[in-house]
Amino acid sequence: MSLILIDPGHGGADSGACASGLKEKDLNLEIALKLWRILWRKNISASLTRITDLEKSLHQRCEMANRLKADFFLSIHCNSAPNAQAEGVEIFYFPTSAKGKMWAELILSFLEELGRKIRGAKPANFYVLRHTQMPACLVECGFISNPKEAEWLKNSTERIAKVLAEAIEKGITQGLAQPFNAYQLAAD
Repeated sequence: MSLILIDPGHGGADSGACASGLKEKDLNLEIALKLWRILWRKNISASLTRITDLEKSLHQRCEMANRLKADFFLSIHCNSAPNAQAEGVEIFYFPTSAKGKMWAELILSFLEELGRKIRGAKPANFYVLRHTQMPACLVECGFISNPKEAEWLKNSTERIAKVLAEAIEKGITQGLAQPFNAYQLAAD
């Protein structure tokens, strides 16, 4: 059985982006908890790096994923930009992870169902992508800094979670969550 580790980004004193009366850490956690519940209802084994407003370091999140030998790691975030008109969803994967890229492209194809601007699946050297020993993605569900998109985010956490769950279920049926043996570690 595959284990999916869901990582609600930020938490505790690290609120992430704050705009439009919202805190990123709260939206991330709300989406992650809903995703976790949906996956369990689908009989997909899933766990969370945090279940409350708790601060965990990036190192702790990766250490947990590696210790649990998760088959896929998904970090959930909301984006922010100086331009209040910036909008859309995007997903990141570690540049040398072929399975990470496959997961990112699959999830992005499901995110299109949300009817938001699609910013793409992109390689990135983020800590949680670099230090996990399994395919990993970081999804930016929308721009909290855009007042219209922030309102949409606030009212769409269930829809986002459902779409992510559908993508994860499809990824498992396609064999993307098979144990990953090669380490993706890189020097800091």
